[in-house]
Amino acid sequence: MRQTNEVDVTDRYPAGPQRLLRSLNGRAVLEAIDQSGPITTTDLAGRIPLSRPTVAAAVGLLLERGVINEVGPVTGRKGPAPAQYRVNADCAFAIGVDVGHRQVRAAVADVTGQVRARAHAQHEDRGRAGRDALVGQVLTMCEDLAGQVGVPLQEITQIVMGVPAVVGKDGRGLSYAAGLPDAGQGLGEALGRAVPDRVPLVLENDVNLAALAERTHGCGTEVDDFVLLSLGVGLGLGLVIDGRVRRGATGVAGEAGYLPSDRELAPVGQRRALVQDHMGARYIGVRARDLGLPGDGSPRTVFALARDGHPSALEIVEDTARSIAHVIACVVPLIDPALIVLGGAIGANGDLLLEPVARHMADFGDFRPTVVASGLGQDAVLTGATAMSADRARESVFAAATTSTAPAEPPLP
Repeated sequence: MRQTNEVDVTDRYPAGPQRLLRSLNGRAVLEAIDQSGPITTTDLAGRIPLSRPTVAAAVGLLLERGVINEVGPVTGRKGPAPAQYRVNADCAFAIGVDVGHRQVRAAVADVTGQVRARAHAQHEDRGRAGRDALVGQVLTMCEDLAGQVGVPLQEITQIVMGVPAVVGKDGRGLSYAAGLPDAGQGLGEALGRAVPDRVPLVLENDVNLAALAERTHGCGTEVDDFVLLSLGVGLGLGLVIDGRVRRGATGVAGEAGYLPSDRELAPVGQRRALVQDHMGARYIGVRARDLGLPGDGSPRTVFALARDGHPSALEIVEDTARSIAHVIACVVPLIDPALIVLGGAIGANGDLLLEPVARHMADFGDFRPTVVASGLGQDAVLTGATAMSADRARESVFAAATTSTAPAEPPLP
């Protein structure tokens, strides 16, 4: 159930007897049911500044439109047992998708945000037909999830897909997408064509969605200004300022991998090395081979060796921590966040990284932000995508259900 205090509901959707406020009256009733349901009409009238007849009429129309349902009478009260009402969780469904570098995760949620089913698969084809194969895989996964909640895909209210790329202002063009087939060329447009016309599709940067997940379900629930530093295959920042994810003028806000590196100085006229050249999965793999570490050189293997005390693996952890500290030092004086959250497959290894990151921060200045590790795990992007999708679906169906619905107050005798 959506957690919103009573004052917020009535302030955002003010109620009143005027004919022009009928929609807002209906929305106020619906929001109060969403917040406090199951609830009776009498209790509703005590929570919002509307008369009981107006509340009862609004409830009747919301029942007719299928956005709420009756869940049985109140027990334990004197007199006739009044009916209770709550939001009909099945009145809308939303799908969130995480299109990762190597795999696809997806989930379908009802209008309350409750996840009903999940799906997960490796990319089927990364060759010449990689884009079309990926689009087909994502579409099939969405169709299967819709079927699991008993509706065809064209009746899903909203789909949000997270991609490891910058999404252009048109909502379809992808850039900085080296980890996607054909560097993302044409992928956004192809996904848009594959989804049924009546189903709204939003493409969003994956780290922005992970930051949204931290805001709603993770370390950022209690602060309005924080930065998610996500380090895995690549590096990205999710910037949350005044409680909102910030994307910048062209969507590239947070592409911290393109910051100048502190490792190498380039001659005048040559581009300096970038931060992404000295951190991330590819760099760790190269370092692991150079140092002769056993195993496949993946970050998972290297960090496992570090936990066992392997000196060369610990050296790589220290190297990674220094790069993370450098990025934090570049960001903190500009944004002054209350919190830095380390996430991603590499960054979330807080047991190994938090101490050396804090120690290396002293090498880059006097700022000492609070740094924590994310606890959302590998589903952070999917959690954010599903939360955004469910929220948009909720807004869409609530708006449709309360458009010119609630009647005015009965005339005075």
